[in-house]
Amino acid sequence: MFRFVLVALTSIILSSCTMAQKKSDELKANFYNLRDAKYVNESYQGILDKHKGDVIYMDFWASWCGPCKREMPHSLNMQKHFKGKNVTFIFMSSDRDPAAWKRTADALGITGEHYLLNQKVYTERNKVVQVKYIPRYMIYDKTGKLVTDNAPRPSSAASTELIEKLLKK
Repeated sequence: MFRFVLVALTSIILSSCTMAQKKSDELKANFYNLRDAKYVNESYQGILDKHKGDVIYMDFWASWCGPCKREMPHSLNMQKHFKGKNVTFIFMSSDRDPAAWKRTADALGITGEHYLLNQKVYTERNKVVQVKYIPRYMIYDKTGKLVTDNAPRPSSAASTELIEKLLKK
C-alpha cells in the first residue's frame, strides 16, 4: 500500500512539474502603457537597454492598420521559431485609444513586449529614425546598434534570415 501511495504521489508531483514547465514555455505578452504616470521616466533608449544582449525585432503598428494586423500571425510564427533564443520582439503602437490597442493585441494573440507610446518616447524615437508610415520594422543587434531601420516584414523569409545571421555574431 505504501508503494502505491508513493508511486501515485510521485506521479502527481511529476505531472504538476511538467504542467508548470509547459506554462513557463508559453510565449507571453507584456503590456506597457507609457501614458501611465508610472512610466513617466521611460525612454526609447531605456526600452532598448532592457533587452541588450538580444537581437531586437521592432514593429511599429496601430490597431486600425490593416496591413499591420495582417502581419501579426507571421510575427507570432517568427516568435515561435526563435523561442528560447536571444531575440526580443517589441511592438510600439501609436494608437490614440489605449483600450483599442490592448483589445486588438489580445484579439490577435500577439506576444512579446508591447508599448503604447507617449509623446516623449515618440519624439525620442523620431530622433533616431522617422517613422512616417506603418507597418514599419527595425532590427537592432545584440549590442543595441540599429542594423536596419527598414527591416523586412515578418511574412518575408528575409527577416528570419537576417535575425539568424545576427544571432551567430
